[in-house]
Amino acid sequence: MSQTAKIDIYHGRSRLAPSIDRNLLKDLIEFPAKEFSCKGNGVIREDTTDTRLWRECSSGQTIVLTGLVPAILERLNQSGVEVEVIEHRRFPKRQILSQTVLRNSSGDEREFLLAIKNNPLGQIEVSKRDEIVQRTLEIAHAFPAAKILVRASRKVDANNLCNKLRLEDPELDASVKPPGYWPAKPSRILFTCGALNGGCESKDWDIILLPDPAKAVKKGFFGSMRIFRDYPYRCYSFISPSISLCPPESLLLEAISGRIIYSNVSHETAVQVLWQKPPSAPASGIKKRCLEWKQKSYWKNDRRNDFIAGVARAFVTNNTKKLKKYGVPFHQGKPHFTNSDAPKVVILVESREAGLEIEKRLPDWDFQSNGNGNVDNTQITRPEKLIITATRATQYGIDADVLIYAAGGQGIGALRSTIGESETRPYQAPSVVIDFADECDKITEEDVRDRRKGYRNRGWKQQEQGLSSTPGKTTKIPVAQGVTL
Repeated sequence: MSQTAKIDIYHGRSRLAPSIDRNLLKDLIEFPAKEFSCKGNGVIREDTTDTRLWRECSSGQTIVLTGLVPAILERLNQSGVEVEVIEHRRFPKRQILSQTVLRNSSGDEREFLLAIKNNPLGQIEVSKRDEIVQRTLEIAHAFPAAKILVRASRKVDANNLCNKLRLEDPELDASVKPPGYWPAKPSRILFTCGALNGGCESKDWDIILLPDPAKAVKKGFFGSMRIFRDYPYRCYSFISPSISLCPPESLLLEAISGRIIYSNVSHETAVQVLWQKPPSAPASGIKKRCLEWKQKSYWKNDRRNDFIAGVARAFVTNNTKKLKKYGVPFHQGKPHFTNSDAPKVVILVESREAGLEIEKRLPDWDFQSNGNGNVDNTQITRPEKLIITATRATQYGIDADVLIYAAGGQGIGALRSTIGESETRPYQAPSVVIDFADECDKITEEDVRDRRKGYRNRGWKQQEQGLSSTPGKTTKIPVAQGVTL
């Protein structure tokens, strides 16, 4: 006999009946996260704890963020649980899509508007940055009385998006929030950056747009979305196939903005991942992931670093013999990838310490990091030859035709920063990614399998190395944050 259960859907947070077994939903409503602590002897200890996206109220009901409900419903149905869904959300007139605009639409625009009409929450896939402006414009026209808050992550992004929107429709009442205070009478479309400060009233906004999902899932930004949970609202995030979110981050994004509801993006992509096998190096002898293990396996592994530098030189000097050896495709005698005559080659490293080791071997390359002092934080003078740390890339972004992924490690989360924003190359992924099939020990082998799985999930073509794509059993998720419901 099948089970029955009830889900009450509200704005922001929904309630699952006590009869619903949370063990069925464990991977949908919580995730493992790392925590680090340092002992007196300087040893860094790494522990894994569960971060919950739910809580139990006094009545025994499970409270979850409403964006997770579609996935929960799907899981319960697959498990043979009959679910009664009670929809408690009611939307004011200004949050209801204009039927006149819908009737006058056609083709792709009509499909998009129907997706918005039927889903108060949702992720919208876009293929390039300018498409965010177009979709924002369509939303503004479809909800002509709605107040729209666009939450960018950086001031420059807020200004850029706002300016482009006003160029598309000069009559739109749109502006960027002034620094330091909230305007008494904000524009109908207001662009902000960063986490919200005092002065933002949730009842003042009908639609929340998130153009930078990689930042929206960070602890401060994610936590600030709580203020919208007690009033009717719609929320949509814009996501590109070129943006990589690790599983916990994807779960957090789904919690605040729901599942993907619309996409006209082709997942067939020209990005190619070419795996290289660096020279073997002695095993570190360290059995667990820690700072010393990283230094010996990746950062200060001389054989590996020499090999990485050699690969970088081959692309800059157009050494066709070596490029063919690396698996680079050729057409009519020339390397076949974007800007192959003069490519922008970027080496992504995990830390400043690792970057300095590569810089020793490539002294004529620019090096950018968030280290102390200004020695490696000067303005980029050779963008076609750049070494950059993952933290620096996350902050400023990078633009590459060829990305040499020297960071190693678990997953490919750092690749979210490979999208460059410029006037001539907006929102572009690298044409070629070079990664390294390290075999120092079991941990590095697990890391390789995890990264291969990440590339495969993004639909990127890979040059195989005969390694299993099964994720390692000891793999841990590199995200740690508390979530308040």
